[in-house]
Amino acid sequence: MPQDLLPLTYDECRAQFRMAAHAAGVACEAHAISARGPQGQELTIDVASLGPQDASRALIVLSGVHGVEAPLPSRLQCDLLDRSAQLRLPGDLRVVLVHGVNPWGMAWWRRANENNVDLNRNWNRDNIEAPGNPGYEVMHEHLCPSTPTVPGLDTFVGPMRKLRAEHGPTWMRDVASFGQFTHPDGFYFGGDRTEHSTRLLADIVATQAGAATESLSVDLHTGHGPLGTFSLLTGSNVGSPNHRWICERFDAQQTSGRAAGTPERHRGHLGAGLADVLPTSDHHWVVAEFGTRTDERRVVLNRLENWVHHHGDRESSEGIDIIATNRRYYSPDDPAWARTALEHGRGVLADALTAMHR
Repeated sequence: MPQDLLPLTYDECRAQFRMAAHAAGVACEAHAISARGPQGQELTIDVASLGPQDASRALIVLSGVHGVEAPLPSRLQCDLLDRSAQLRLPGDLRVVLVHGVNPWGMAWWRRANENNVDLNRNWNRDNIEAPGNPGYEVMHEHLCPSTPTVPGLDTFVGPMRKLRAEHGPTWMRDVASFGQFTHPDGFYFGGDRTEHSTRLLADIVATQAGAATESLSVDLHTGHGPLGTFSLLTGSNVGSPNHRWICERFDAQQTSGRAAGTPERHRGHLGAGLADVLPTSDHHWVVAEFGTRTDERRVVLNRLENWVHHHGDRESSEGIDIIATNRRYYSPDDPAWARTALEHGRGVLADALTAMHR
């Protein structure tokens, strides 16, 4: 497809991924979930792998963990398959492309899955006691109003500005990124059990890359950061082995980690969690974010989209407009942005391949 056009629907993304795998001569597995798409269609996590299954090194590339963000990550996975013949992968490297980790969110243009769970807060939820997040308790009523009509900004902007003044400019971001486990209808809900898609991902990676003694997962996202930029989030503390490993091997406009001393693993992030199913591997992980707008704009749009999902009507004119506007936040209808983001994404994956060549 033209490089400045991205697939937008789940069906388009899936079809193009499977066609790219076929053209590359790679088998493509489909792992179905029970939830269905808007037209009642089956939804699957699809997997294509390059290189021997018993390889000592593995690169795992994820798309669609946050479903609505999937178009660019999906295209980047297809692009890698399109170029697979020219990559000249070493004989002991396995590249595992997991397409559509959250297929329901892709199909319905939602960040969360069919149970309103943020999969990047859900790893191993069955075996981890939910941590508290008192900051979110303060914000929830403002983020997720249960009004019968579309909530306005008048009941949101003022309280948020007050909280920002009280707690500092990064407080809201830090509270949200932590995740929460008390409000199933809220933002960044980590779930009350390990979700089916999370369990499928664990099984897929264990099967496809279980022989690796060194591994790297790259989780592709959009939305965080100004339009046209890209950044890397190590998901680990600054100065930690994973943070240093990523900083030494990737060229990014910005690389961010967590403050030293803050707890890491209980947040349920998938990249870090994959170490559990790769017990013989020295595992590294990073999230690549391709920016679209300000984080403040994202919160405003997510608030409206969350209201439509829980209290509104998706088929109404206002519901359609809110859902489409939120989708455009994560995948702007802007060919220049798509070209720039694809270029940045190819660079990230090139760095990942080089890192695993060593």
